[in-house]
Amino acid sequence: MSEKLLHRSDDVVTHADVCVIGSGAGGAVAAAELADAGLDVVVLEQGHHWTSADFTQREDEMMPRLFEEGGMRQTEDGSIIVMQGRCVGGSTVHNLCYAFRTPDPILRMWRDEHGLGELTTEAMAAPFERVERNLKVKQIRDDEVNAMNQAIRRGTEALGWSGFVTKHNREACVQSGYCILGCSYDAKQSMLVTYVPRAERAGARVLSNARADRIDVSDGRVRGVVGRVVDHAGIPGACIDVRAKVVVLAAGSVGSPDLLLRSRIANRSGQVGRNLHLHPSVMVAGLFDEDLHGYRGIPQSYYIDEFIDLERDPHRGYVLMPIIGFPVLTGGNMPGFGRENYRWLKTLPRMAGLLVLLHDRSAGSVEPGASLSRPRIRYTLEEEDRRQLAEGLAHSTEVLLAAGAREVLVPYWNDPLVVRRGEDPSVILARGVRQGEIPISATHPQSTCRMGGDPRTSVVNAWGESHEVRGLFVADMSVFPTSLGAPPQITTAALADRSAHHIVARWPEFSGS
Repeated sequence: MSEKLLHRSDDVVTHADVCVIGSGAGGAVAAAELADAGLDVVVLEQGHHWTSADFTQREDEMMPRLFEEGGMRQTEDGSIIVMQGRCVGGSTVHNLCYAFRTPDPILRMWRDEHGLGELTTEAMAAPFERVERNLKVKQIRDDEVNAMNQAIRRGTEALGWSGFVTKHNREACVQSGYCILGCSYDAKQSMLVTYVPRAERAGARVLSNARADRIDVSDGRVRGVVGRVVDHAGIPGACIDVRAKVVVLAAGSVGSPDLLLRSRIANRSGQVGRNLHLHPSVMVAGLFDEDLHGYRGIPQSYYIDEFIDLERDPHRGYVLMPIIGFPVLTGGNMPGFGRENYRWLKTLPRMAGLLVLLHDRSAGSVEPGASLSRPRIRYTLEEEDRRQLAEGLAHSTEVLLAAGAREVLVPYWNDPLVVRRGEDPSVILARGVRQGEIPISATHPQSTCRMGGDPRTSVVNAWGESHEVRGLFVADMSVFPTSLGAPPQITTAALADRSAHHIVARWPEFSGS
């Protein structure tokens, strides 16, 4: 059952076996698996329950509907935009559907350096298989690779670098290209059209416009969740009180630590809200002589992994990924104002974007802010991470020039850099990457409630359960012990699946029967 609480004026008081906070890649999977096992599940989602009928393919309408703070959530210094979903289905509603399992070297590092011996490749195989089956993960066909991705592939192969066409979770895709504004055709197999309906069919109650404000704990175990009905602007209304034996927190790597800190629980280690990794990204734009219309078709289908070798060094590296926006998003990332900005924006049909996504060692923090809707996010790039981003920009420029671009724009806010055919891209290294001087974005915040075998240095164990609060689980990207170094959707879902199966197996302990 789904209930939109938007206009509800009376208080919501109910009981459940499990209360799940959040309905994205972690929360929706946990809710569906738990409800399928026969448990009474209530899901609290602070965002609205939009559906494909509401996806208008207009930036001015969809950004406020689908994203936290209208897509303008930022680090405290304003230097990095942090893109997170705020709707039923979470960030899976706007993501671009890359489907990667956790790299084996990352799992090995988590076992060896963070005491998570249970997270073997063999132990993760069944959760991965279940998630990929339910999300209909498949290989992108060559005929589905659009002109922009083909150009980037052409440049990569001309340089002799490693890249490949990836897997994704779409079904009967019409290749409209509007993925980041929500799929109007329900082709994207987001949680909105897969696990959330499955949870509802199994009896879960999905309450949207329902913000969790505090997790109740007494005698060392969870007792429930209290919160408020909120409108689209986050203004609170009626009270919500869900009494539950187990709470699965899946509010994301910003929302989850914020809620734990506000509840003053599960932080004896002092690690809640620490260790924030962002997979920060910067981009260049190649301008071609011919139209590419990169915003048509599947936006991301190619992936360049030449500059990341996790077997050799699981701590560092970066990948290059195609990227293109619609006019507002693109204009916001182009330098200048007025006519200068328009000079770049009018080339959008001939533009190909290439993004440098960093496997970061830099670590920031999340703390409660002035309001529940605006936590305080701090993050400063270390010198080596800045160097790697600059190197990635130079290599991205090489790819685009090798693909046939006549010039490549590096969009520094002041004095943007243009590299033309025959010019040396290494000039980018001298300019470097400094926060506040070039657009930096992040769509994969992680690691703020990290897993670990030692309660002194981690928040939850290998099953996602709090080291100190019985019945409290965390099931989102915040549990990653380190930066993942790969797109996180499948890892998040598989770890949530694993946590849910663990809860079911131990249910007699939690239920008291």
